[in-house]
Amino acid sequence: MRPYIAPDSDWPLPSCRRLAADRRRAYNAVNRFSTHTLFGKASNVMTAEAPREPGPSQSLPARGLRATARPHVLALLAIIVLAIGLRVAWIAYVSPNPADGRLDDTAFYDHAGRALADGKGYVHFYGLPTAQWPPAYPFMLAGMYKAFGHHIIIPKLVNALAGGLTCLLIYLIAARVFDRRVGLVAAFLFAVFPGQLFWSSLLMTESLTPALLCLMLLLFMMWVVERRDAGWLRHGTLGALFGVAVLARGEGPVLMLAALVVWRLVVPSWRQYAREAGLFTAAAVLVVLPWTVRNAISMHAFVPVSSAAGHTLLAGHQDDPYNPYRVFPEAKIQAQYAYLCDRWGTVGCPEQEVKVESEALRESLRFMIHHPKDEARFPFIKLYHLFRSDSDAVAWINSWSTEPLPMMLSPAEKDAWSTVANWYYIPLMIVAGLGTPLWFSVKDKRKLILVFFVGAWVATHLMLWPNGRYHAALTPIFSLWAAVTVIAVYDVLVARRIAAR
Repeated sequence: MRPYIAPDSDWPLPSCRRLAADRRRAYNAVNRFSTHTLFGKASNVMTAEAPREPGPSQSLPARGLRATARPHVLALLAIIVLAIGLRVAWIAYVSPNPADGRLDDTAFYDHAGRALADGKGYVHFYGLPTAQWPPAYPFMLAGMYKAFGHHIIIPKLVNALAGGLTCLLIYLIAARVFDRRVGLVAAFLFAVFPGQLFWSSLLMTESLTPALLCLMLLLFMMWVVERRDAGWLRHGTLGALFGVAVLARGEGPVLMLAALVVWRLVVPSWRQYAREAGLFTAAAVLVVLPWTVRNAISMHAFVPVSSAAGHTLLAGHQDDPYNPYRVFPEAKIQAQYAYLCDRWGTVGCPEQEVKVESEALRESLRFMIHHPKDEARFPFIKLYHLFRSDSDAVAWINSWSTEPLPMMLSPAEKDAWSTVANWYYIPLMIVAGLGTPLWFSVKDKRKLILVFFVGAWVATHLMLWPNGRYHAALTPIFSLWAAVTVIAVYDVLVARRIAAR
């Protein structure tokens, strides 16, 4: 089949269409002059011929050496090493201790991990059962503490390794959807992403969630969209992985809905869809069900995963939700039901936690009904706060407490690193947005699932109370979209240089 060549007429094209036309001309030119690429001959893994089977004389070590000698493999390995090295260097530079007196999520995760490792169960600071945080990360910490002892450097090094793993996964995704060059650029952009580097020194999920999200995307593309070796075992495995995501993050259920929508677009038959999607959903439910049963026993209420949804919803549906004095609107409800903990002789008992959750949910729903004008403008305010900066990790490193904390970063260092993070993040987002016509497609379901996952993630937080921390999981996808634009512009420049000869 002859390659498509865009028209060379001078009639005016919109900038996006002109860029796409120039890119098509670039690919034709690059195919004719294969030496003019970033990494040798242009390679598109979606159209390249399958590799030939090695002959009997080719040993396995020889094939391995030949594979690692390929330029794109060496470049990818270098990027992964760079990603891990930068994160380890940042951990050596600043490594806050979650037990230094801070009052934030890192303190709870560390406490819950130690309690689980010691056999005390999933308990609050006061020693009573809780369901306020999703359990997946504390259980992961418990496994590390049980195996290696209570050394906080271990989960931080795992954060660094997760950064390298994410580079590999985003490369594999980009190579399937676009080509290897896009994958390498995307992996590099994520490897040096300052905001992601900064999260690696904190015991939080922001370093691990990108890897989990990319793994879900890659397997979904392979087993659902491309139908590679599709079968009941793979659909069940995918469902179990989504179940883990539900136990790890509050966005998990909405990601499942996005996956089910794209699944229906891929599978033409309702009967086949019901069979496959039903198995997928059943596997996810089986993963979550034991935790729901635990909550029913310990909390004496139906709490599917976490009891944080109510007060988080209330924080995003009140007068002036981003007023710093309204960050914890559930505090007045906690005081109202403090008497429920009298028999425990402490605060934060399960009965109070469940009651606060249900009352906060009712109060937020009442606000939605009686303040439609506020609800109409809130999505724009929340969208701004969700994406306005990428320096939240710097603030979390110093954190806050009722008592003075050891200063991890001086005010000058904090300002400098915040500037670095935002000056990298904002241009990258602009570049990614400029390439929208190149990476958005309704027909190509591999591109569509990326958009659906981002949309589901953002929609979840527009209903709650988002801030810059909550877009961290999406940074690999943003890096991929920016890489698409970078390679497109490069191809256009190459084509024009060749045409000028």
